[in-house]
Amino acid sequence: MEDEHIALGDYRGDNNVGFHGVATDEFLVLPPDFKRSEIVSGQKMRKVERMRISNTDLIGLFASANSEGILLPDIVSDHEKSMLEDSEIDFRVLETEYTALGNMVMVNDTGCMIAEGLEPVKDEISEFFGVPVKVGTVAGLDIVGSAGIVTNNGLLLHREATEDELEFAEELFGVDGDIGTVNFGSPYVGSGLLANSHGVIAGNGTTGPETARIIKSLGFL
Repeated sequence: MEDEHIALGDYRGDNNVGFHGVATDEFLVLPPDFKRSEIVSGQKMRKVERMRISNTDLIGLFASANSEGILLPDIVSDHEKSMLEDSEIDFRVLETEYTALGNMVMVNDTGCMIAEGLEPVKDEISEFFGVPVKVGTVAGLDIVGSAGIVTNNGLLLHREATEDELEFAEELFGVDGDIGTVNFGSPYVGSGLLANSHGVIAGNGTTGPETARIIKSLGFL
């Protein structure tokens, strides 16, 4: 299925493109050699920053972001913080034992869902992102950032997410959504997709029916 809002790609052969970047309606952060960024940057994107986090390309695993800024683990280096300062992308380094914040946080410009382990810093996350924050699960999992993906237009959750979890997420994020898969059956849609309100990059393994569900769920139909 062809659609102007979605492209298939990978990062160095890894179809889990969501592990390697963060996208919001205001900015995009990618490793220096990530390609196909134009599909999610679009004409409305203010900033595209090329960098690494903790000297790795796993930006989407370690970081989470909405249009207000990017939330980082305390393993981020001073050089990387300086790059964000130069780019004028706001950031917050979260003092917590957890580092894979991208796995544990799902956020848009209306709401934020976090894993239970981050509840002690819930107020700080809420203050930084400027949205209500609630603890939740997707398919009974606390890795909500890998098991789901949300933009300001739509929502897609792990195929085994319950109806109650979907309704909870829709209310929190202020969008309609659905369940689905990516990369030929992977339920970890947050890992396999990089998306904002302008477009989506899906892993190369994504099938036509999966693409159709992604496009619809993220509000492009």
